[in-house]
Amino acid sequence: MVQPQFKESTIVIIDTGRRTITAGRGLHELLPAPTVVLQARVGLRASDASRFRQGDGMAVDGQQPSSSTPNTPPKGLRPSNYLVGQQLDEALAAGEELEVWWPFEDGKIGDWVQVEALWKHVLFHCLHLRRTLNEFPVLLGLPKPLSVPSYELLAQLFFERFNVAAFSVNDRPVLQLFAANQISGIVVDIDDYNTDLSPVVEGELVREGFPSKSISIGLQDCLSHLANVFSANASIVNAISPPTNPLSQDALQAALLRLAEHVLNEGHVNPLAASAAPPAAAVAAAEEEDASTNLASILVAGKEKALIEASSKKKAAARGVAEREKEKERQALDLVDVEFEGVKLTLGKERHRMCEPFLDVEWAKMMTRQGLKDEMTTMVLSEGINLLLGSISDLRSRSAVCDAVQVTGKMSRVRTLTTALVPQLTFFVPRDPIDLGNPTNPMAPEIRKAFTPVKVPEYFANYRDTGDGFAGFLGASIVAKLTFNDPTGRFLSKADYAAKGPSAISELM
Repeated sequence: MVQPQFKESTIVIIDTGRRTITAGRGLHELLPAPTVVLQARVGLRASDASRFRQGDGMAVDGQQPSSSTPNTPPKGLRPSNYLVGQQLDEALAAGEELEVWWPFEDGKIGDWVQVEALWKHVLFHCLHLRRTLNEFPVLLGLPKPLSVPSYELLAQLFFERFNVAAFSVNDRPVLQLFAANQISGIVVDIDDYNTDLSPVVEGELVREGFPSKSISIGLQDCLSHLANVFSANASIVNAISPPTNPLSQDALQAALLRLAEHVLNEGHVNPLAASAAPPAAAVAAAEEEDASTNLASILVAGKEKALIEASSKKKAAARGVAEREKEKERQALDLVDVEFEGVKLTLGKERHRMCEPFLDVEWAKMMTRQGLKDEMTTMVLSEGINLLLGSISDLRSRSAVCDAVQVTGKMSRVRTLTTALVPQLTFFVPRDPIDLGNPTNPMAPEIRKAFTPVKVPEYFANYRDTGDGFAGFLGASIVAKLTFNDPTGRFLSKADYAAKGPSAISELM
């Protein structure tokens, strides 16, 4: 059946991550950045939660009805019962007693009513679409693959509840890699508390071994680590918490966390510089003139004005030399001045240590020894990637995954993180391409596979300032532009859904 085609102005993109949803409507030649950036969380007032929980369960053998635990949503809720977006932000800011859930926290769909509330808010409140018109096709990106029944529920939700004109669902890591002009590689997607490692070969997630691996290190670990580093610097601590008016320990720690986030957002972090030893300061002393001046002969000759001017020029030149030498010293020490909450601070190389949780094995070991992290899921990026690659027995797939590595998500503003990671990746593949199809040959000579760091190209003008943080949305826009303009495009139309039902979506997966 020939698929309908849609105007690019009607196409809707929804890129859904663990803790963030980005969305936008309309495509044009210069692919636009998302117009909606929403925290993927929903809230319920404690009074409403208590009221709904009173009806949960049935009395058994004279016992009281069972009730949901505080971490479990009550039964019988509708999407309209939840607070989402600005409503939730305002309720939290006002100090209201709320229960908050992140339904995509584990990478999948935790509660269908909650995700309906989120996507409904995006479509009809943020993008101002009208359900009755049935004019907008939707391309959805999800962080991890779902089961077939879940895909069918997804199709039912978008066609029957949102009345979309067409629907396409894609694996988010594939979309992120497409944004970097790659079809094979490994995507390192960093969120607040977790990092997903996803292998992609020829535009498809590798299903063999671990389809993806998650490690329990994220942005918040890096911010906490850098805040602890700053706490050992007396000049920083005294500037933020003056001895004459000191902050409490909790307030100081919160301020140091905000400082770490400020440093990240201002682009002052470079993990490549963290391990470099600071060069010795090279400040040269100005030479003093040892020749005496015969003032009497100058006065007699009437040259005192020339002497004063020459002296002023020498002093100015000396000041210029001193300033240049001072700047050289600052560069050698890698100092940077920042203004943070009304306080001027000078930071040194310690700021580059932010990325150590991802790169330093000793940090991960320390966290597990202290019982602060789970030993099974806490590992640096190189360990996680090597473990993931080791689970792929097909050598051709393994070799293709090693073609590229892309860092996306909330640490992608650190543009040198990928470059710092690559030297730690030491995976080996057979030297001879013939041996890629013969994994039973243990004597096949091996070579170290060189990973190539990749990122969103500079010619995507609307994404130059965002790093690869919006790579999923950009990749989804590229795919949507091709998919919904193709009569044989990989999407499910409203007509096909009406004829075949929710199971029609499985034909596209």
